[in-house]
Amino acid sequence: MYEMRIYLLNNTKPYREGDEEYSGDWFNCPVDFEEIKERLGVEYEEQLLIADYELPFYVNTDTPIWEVNENCRKVQEIEGTPVGNEIETIQKKWFYRFEDFFENKDEIRHYDAYDGESLARILLTEEQLYGEIPAALQNHIDYASIGQELEASDEYLFTASGVFRYR
Repeated sequence: MYEMRIYLLNNTKPYREGDEEYSGDWFNCPVDFEEIKERLGVEYEEQLLIADYELPFYVNTDTPIWEVNENCRKVQEIEGTPVGNEIETIQKKWFYRFEDFFENKDEIRHYDAYDGESLARILLTEEQLYGEIPAALQNHIDYASIGQELEASDEYLFTASGVFRYR
């Protein structure tokens, strides 16, 4: 589960030498603008800057609050799933933008495997990657060697949550 939060600054109150603290605060996401107004003393979103964030996606200093909230709700939708647990890793591997990741999340295949050999077994025996293999022949297949090739391939992403494939 992601703890999603942003640090917002009131850009109408610049920091001055001798001030106790910045005119900003951390907010849990999705953010309620009424709470922001109350805590930071702003009237409009244009008076805010995102100074820091702890989110599984990238934001700029001027990313609109509604966009941050929308993306946080998307993350909450898939939390607890294998894809949801590896959002940042998957996005870095195959997607430039969070929006692209989310639009294609259903095309990402998850395998309950944790190394190349176990993935090779799944692909050959359950998914019949090379067609049906007779039972007598299955004991003679070098799954470890096939697994090493799968691990070296850019097609698969090996994580603590299992193996992912996107095409």
